[in-house]
Amino acid sequence: MTSLVIYGNEFARYLDQGLAAEQFRWRFLVEGDSWMERSAVVAASLPHHLAGEFDDHDEPVLIVNLAQFGDTLRHMGDMLGGELAGWLDDFAFDALLLSAGGNDFIDAARDPDPGQGLLTDLRGQVMPAFGRDAVRRDAVAMLVGDYLDPNFDKLYAELRGSVRNAATPMFLNLYDTPVARHAPAFPGGRSWLHEAYRKNGIDDPLWPDLTDSVFDDLQTTIRGWLPGRQGVHLVPTDGRLRPADPADGGSSGDWLNEIHPNRAGWRKLAPVWRDTIRGVLAP
Repeated sequence: MTSLVIYGNEFARYLDQGLAAEQFRWRFLVEGDSWMERSAVVAASLPHHLAGEFDDHDEPVLIVNLAQFGDTLRHMGDMLGGELAGWLDDFAFDALLLSAGGNDFIDAARDPDPGQGLLTDLRGQVMPAFGRDAVRRDAVAMLVGDYLDPNFDKLYAELRGSVRNAATPMFLNLYDTPVARHAPAFPGGRSWLHEAYRKNGIDDPLWPDLTDSVFDDLQTTIRGWLPGRQGVHLVPTDGRLRPADPADGGSSGDWLNEIHPNRAGWRKLAPVWRDTIRGVLAP
């Protein structure tokens, strides 16, 4: 028997075809962003590689995937009480796998007008000594305190208040730090950090330190969701991937595009996820 990854709306069809969830070693519910759904329009993502990693160790898993490309934690919090709540109340899972927060940080850097999001408008200004000095600390505090932390609270309460999954462990993606470059998910598409930095007039030499600072803030936020919450675990994915060449507009290093791993990257991250999950489920 091999592992199976299906989207939530496919589950009924698989049941009609004889799917028996109890035949799998473990059953995982996945929620989150493109790190859980797909890396690009036609590219697979973490759940498929994680399923293969479990298969390599003769531990077939069933993964039900609710993740959506581009989703934010803020949107997930706004949508609670819907599909996720239904799954948590109707089906007992061995773990909830979550990737959330990355798009919230990236959108807050890229989408607002210059100087109105996470980044300082440096157009026509003297450049600071370090890229980290281009981050608006007040904007980070507002993003985390007003949006990310409260919406994670909602999601955690949804899990703990569910009928069948009140004690189900949750595993959090820590992401990894990318390289800012013009490498969108598809030709002609928008990049993420590259576009944000260009729009705010931030000189290229500051980009590596700036990206480190943004993702350090993201990872600090995610780590902050563990204390005081039972059964929440961090998957230590940071520092695992080979950096991309900043001049390369396609797949480079372990990155498919600017912010998503490629096949080689997923193959490095999948064992980290499996080891972390097994350390809790089968110590």
